[in-house]
Amino acid sequence: MRLLSTLLLFLLPLLNGTLSFAADVRAPLELRIVHVSDLDRMEARDGKGGVAKLATLVGELRSQGGALLVTHGGDTLSPSVMSSFDRGRHMIDLLNHLPLDLMVLGNHEFDFGPEVLKERLAETQFPVLASNLVTAEAELFPGVEKGLLLPVDEWIIGVFGLLTPETHRSSNPGDLAILPELEVAPQEAARLRDAGADLVIALAHSDWHTDVELVRQGAVDLILGGHDHILHLLAPPNGTALVEPGAQAEQVAVITLRLEDGSEGVGWSASYEFLSTEYLEPDPEMADRIQAYEARVEGELSRELATTKVQLDSRRSELRTGEAAFGNLIADALREETGADVALQNAGGVRAERLYPAGSRLTVRDVVAELPFLNRVELLEVNGDTLRQVLEHGLSELGQMSGRFPQVSGMEVSYDPTRAPGKRVLEISVQGQPLDSSRTYRLAVNGFLGGGGDGYEMLIATPRLPHPADGLADSAVVARHLKRVGAIAPRVDGRLQAVE
Repeated sequence: MRLLSTLLLFLLPLLNGTLSFAADVRAPLELRIVHVSDLDRMEARDGKGGVAKLATLVGELRSQGGALLVTHGGDTLSPSVMSSFDRGRHMIDLLNHLPLDLMVLGNHEFDFGPEVLKERLAETQFPVLASNLVTAEAELFPGVEKGLLLPVDEWIIGVFGLLTPETHRSSNPGDLAILPELEVAPQEAARLRDAGADLVIALAHSDWHTDVELVRQGAVDLILGGHDHILHLLAPPNGTALVEPGAQAEQVAVITLRLEDGSEGVGWSASYEFLSTEYLEPDPEMADRIQAYEARVEGELSRELATTKVQLDSRRSELRTGEAAFGNLIADALREETGADVALQNAGGVRAERLYPAGSRLTVRDVVAELPFLNRVELLEVNGDTLRQVLEHGLSELGQMSGRFPQVSGMEVSYDPTRAPGKRVLEISVQGQPLDSSRTYRLAVNGFLGGGGDGYEMLIATPRLPHPADGLADSAVVARHLKRVGAIAPRVDGRLQAVE
């Protein structure tokens, strides 16, 4: 049976009181848990994963009878092509129809900001957990539970959620506070046990190091993990177990828990499986829903955005060796759509390798092909010295067709390619004024660079700023820019000047 189909009316938000049970020994409980995480892609890819194949597996397990709990370890609203259009609404709809039983918030749930997350939470038909997330007023975020007590036959299962504080660096949670997982976990586990939980589970969207520390801490019985996109099982004898199922439901974790009363209290054991969805047939009803969304995506991708009055060249030989008109176009879009002072696009993030003749009509599909990684656009606050470091790093592999090569907007940079790496930048001006080392600048980049990708590690710890394109992928931001301007004629205008 589906556990929560009969339990939703009896979900017990954590109260200050305790529960009491009869002294009689209870019949042993067997509970199966189906756990997935980092599932933001609705469709299968190379025959693997996706929500329709997951629905088939869940349906088969439900048909076998017994108590079943379907859980999600977070990251579902973003990033995907469809989420660029509907901000994750389609994933909530699909998970409602799975149906999902429990989910913890992941960092990508905040990609579109707290207000959009509130909208998505209002659409969910399943509880969403995050015990360490609080508002500036120290209250729970609307639509989120700290922990729940789930009655299963004569037993009580306690579940709470943990969200990684790294969300403040990788996404856009605004002024929400995310408390340390290792501090909150023992508190929540104790509260659930005091309220009557026979076994405590943490749904943890946290990094691998924190997961291991939670295992060592031993406050909970079972950790259902996410965030790392790895397949892992850690189950020490008589200790906390950790299960992480990878990403996109390509592999699904199935845990069979067995609880029974003993002379020394409740005893539990578990068996663990990782089941591949590769050879499953998609669930027909779910496949139809996904197909309808894919048709909407196709319509969006075919939408015309702008006409180019000049030939454009997105080949790596153009973008990775010097200033390029196509690189200027992308960097300008990032700067203008975020309100930044300057912008930087790594040449390696542009991938279609195409020539666009003058007069070409650029479509959303063209932009997605050029920027296929769905990197969220970030606005960083950097000082003049950091901006110089960024440019030195971008120019450090000249002559190697390096993907880190910078295409820039809002600044002019002269450099000497004959000098040693790290000493090549000669002069920098920002919007016509010499770079001021003591001043701060707003720098727009894609999230790959903001996270230290391509070696831009100096950007990892820089403050993130809100901006008008918050939560949108770089392709969506560039598409919006093209639609707004209508006709384009980007050119090489001296932003990057090699001087020997």
